[in-house]
Amino acid sequence: MKTIAGPAALGLGLIVVMTGLGLWTGGLYATRYEGDMLHLVDMILRVAAGDIPHRDFMTPLGILSVWPISIFVTLGVGVGKAIMLGQGLVALVLLPLTVWVAISRFEGWLRYAFTALVCVFVLAIVHGGTDAQISLSMHYNRWAWALAFVALPVAMLPPLRDAPLWDAAAMGLPLAALVLIKLTYVIALVPAIVVLLLARRMYAQLGWGVAIGVAVLAAFTLWSGIGYWANYATDLLTTATSELRAFPGLSLSALLTGPLYLGAHLAALGAIIVLRRGGAETLGLGLLILLPGFIYITYQNFGNDAQWMVLLGLVLWQTLPRMTDAGMRQAAFAIAIALLAFGTPLALNIAISPVRHASSIKEDFALMFPSSAQHDDFLTNTFRANLLNVQIPGEERMPLFAEYEALGDREEEPGAINGEALPRCGVQLGTIAYFEGLAQDLQTAGYGDARILVADLLSALWMFGDGFPPLPGAAPWRYGGAPGLPAAEYVLVPLCAINEAARTGILTAIDEAGVSLTEVHRTNAYILLEKDA
Repeated sequence: MKTIAGPAALGLGLIVVMTGLGLWTGGLYATRYEGDMLHLVDMILRVAAGDIPHRDFMTPLGILSVWPISIFVTLGVGVGKAIMLGQGLVALVLLPLTVWVAISRFEGWLRYAFTALVCVFVLAIVHGGTDAQISLSMHYNRWAWALAFVALPVAMLPPLRDAPLWDAAAMGLPLAALVLIKLTYVIALVPAIVVLLLARRMYAQLGWGVAIGVAVLAAFTLWSGIGYWANYATDLLTTATSELRAFPGLSLSALLTGPLYLGAHLAALGAIIVLRRGGAETLGLGLLILLPGFIYITYQNFGNDAQWMVLLGLVLWQTLPRMTDAGMRQAAFAIAIALLAFGTPLALNIAISPVRHASSIKEDFALMFPSSAQHDDFLTNTFRANLLNVQIPGEERMPLFAEYEALGDREEEPGAINGEALPRCGVQLGTIAYFEGLAQDLQTAGYGDARILVADLLSALWMFGDGFPPLPGAAPWRYGGAPGLPAAEYVLVPLCAINEAARTGILTAIDEAGVSLTEVHRTNAYILLEKDA
C-alpha cells in the first residue's frame, strides 16, 4: 500500500492544485490561437447539444477530444470553467492506470516523475512549445500524449509486479481512447507495442489488452451506430488529402535534421545501439520500431513538439540496472540525461501554465463571446480580440513596387464568385471582432436566424448571434470541400478571409457541385448569396 500511496497522493494533489489554479480566475484567460479555440468551442457546444462528430459535423478528431468538456457545458457550466473541469475529469479517470504503471514499471523517484508527467500533460493550459502563453488550442494532442505515456511503458519495460489484467487494462483502455481522440497515435505506436509484447512473451497481456480495447470500441459502436466509423474514415481521408494541411508545421526533412530535433534523434538512435549491445535487446528492438512513430506524431502535430523525449529518458533510466555491460550502461545513462535535458523545456512550460494562468490580469482581457451569458468565462487579450489587422499585397497600396510582383511567387489567384474576382486580403488578428461584426451586421439586415455557410476556414459565426443555428454537416475547421452546403440557405463570402485558400476551395466545391447562388446582400466586408432552388 505504501508503494501505491505515494504516486496516488502526488497524482491527486496535482489534479486538485492544477485544476484549482485553472479555476482560480473564474474562467479561461487565453493569450494565443483564438481561431483554434473557436474551433474547439464550436465542437464542444455541438456535442453538448447532442451532435456526434463525423455524423453531424466534419472533423478528423474523435468524440473523446471534447466529450469530457461537453458534459459540464450540458450541466450549465460556462465553457471556460467546463474546460478546466473536463481536464480534471480526464486526469482523475486516468489516475488509477497511471499509478499502476508507475508502481509496476518504475522504481524510486522515477515513479513520481512518471506520475507527474502524465498528470501535467492532461491538466496544462497550453499546447506545448516554450512560449509563455495560455491557450487551450490543440489540447487533444496533450491528452493523446498522456494516454500514450500510460500505455507505452507496459510494453517497453519488464513488469515489477505480475498482474496481466492490470497491464492489459493499462494498454487497452488508453489505446481505445486514442482511437476516439486522434487516430494518428494509434497508427504510429501500436506496431511497436505489439512487437515488444511478443518479444517479452507477454501473450496474456496482449490478448487481454486487445479484448479490452475491442470491447470498449464495440460498446461505443452500439451507442453511436456502425456508420460512425465510415464517416470517421471519410473525415480522416478528407483531412489527409486536404490542400490546406499536408502537414501543420515543418516539412519532414526539416523536422528530421532541424537544430531543435537533431540532437534528440541522434540520442534516440544512440540509445538503440547501446541497448542492443548492453543486454537490453528487447527494448532496443522496440525503440527501433517506435522512433519512426514518435517522429511521425511530432510531424503531424502543430508546433512539432517532440514530447516523447522525457518519457524515453525515464524509460532508459529505469533500464540502467538491467544492462549487463558497464560501458554501455554509462552511455545509456548519458543518453537518458540528454533526452531529459532536451525535453524539460517543453514539459516545464506545460507544467507551469496553470500558475501563469492564475496570475492573469483580468483588465487586459475581453470576452470571447460577448452575447453569451453562459459563456462569459472565456476571455482573450483585448487587443487580440478587437484589433482587426489584415494582410494585403503591398503593391496594391504602393504601385511604386508593382514591377516586383512578377519577380515574386504569389500564391494562386484568390478565387471568384459569379464571375467577380475576389480581393487578396487575409485577416491576421482580431478574429473575435471579425465574427462579432459579421453577426451583428447580418442580424441588422434581417438574416439573424438563417443557416449560413461561411466560405472560410472557421464555421464559428453561429456562436456570435442570438438566433443563428449551427449549420448541420459543417466543419468547425474546414479541410476540404464545402461541408454544410446541403443544409445551408445562404453562403457568406468574406471579402477579407481568415484563410483565402479555404475561401477559394469552398467556392470551387460549390461550383463543382452545380449549385447556383444569387446575391442578396453586400457590404464592404462580405457578400451574402442565397442558394437557388
